[in-house]
Amino acid sequence: MVRKVVERKPSRRSLLARAPELQEVGRQLATLALAHGEQDGLLGVRQSEQLRRALAKAGDVLCWTGTAASTTAVVVEVSKDVLAMAKSGSKAMERDLAEELAAKEIEMTQLTDKAAAARELAEDPNASYPAEIIYSYTVRDAYQGLVTRTETVTVNDAKETQSAADGVERNLPGRGELRDLMIVDLKQQQVQLDVMTRTLPDFIKSSHDLLEDVISTLQ
Repeated sequence: MVRKVVERKPSRRSLLARAPELQEVGRQLATLALAHGEQDGLLGVRQSEQLRRALAKAGDVLCWTGTAASTTAVVVEVSKDVLAMAKSGSKAMERDLAEELAAKEIEMTQLTDKAAAARELAEDPNASYPAEIIYSYTVRDAYQGLVTRTETVTVNDAKETQSAADGVERNLPGRGELRDLMIVDLKQQQVQLDVMTRTLPDFIKSSHDLLEDVISTLQ
């Protein structure tokens, strides 16, 4: 006898943990909570709209409208979902910062190794061209501050390869200074993120009125 396979609806916990849409919402919530703390407990008009949209997206996925008859009662209940998503987003941001910091710690060594590898290629009589030399380093962006840039240099012969290696080595001191500044910046971001994570319940509570409006709209 063939048993009929019944597809089970994902549980709330499963959705909160795995749904890509909610993972994105979690990051948005954490980012806005960070801005909320940096701006003395206030969000700009655009940020408030971003928060509204994030909450509406979560409400669609989690079917907040069906949780209770009273909107006020629903707010108390779904705030737990919002907090869970925000914490998940905070953890994701924490992982991103840790990975970026780890990459920064070895950036100068990688640049030095890249220059050495380029010199070896230039000295290899059997080298095949064109070849690509790819490396990453820290730069100061006018809008984003300190960021990582990845550059790809295509070389067509040994002379160009040697020149590329010289260029990487020549810029090491300046790039090292920027790298060091970015490490300080990343560590400061980790401190700010830690503070934000501990105050997430307050951020969620401050969003109750907006959350109530969103739920009313969903209904």
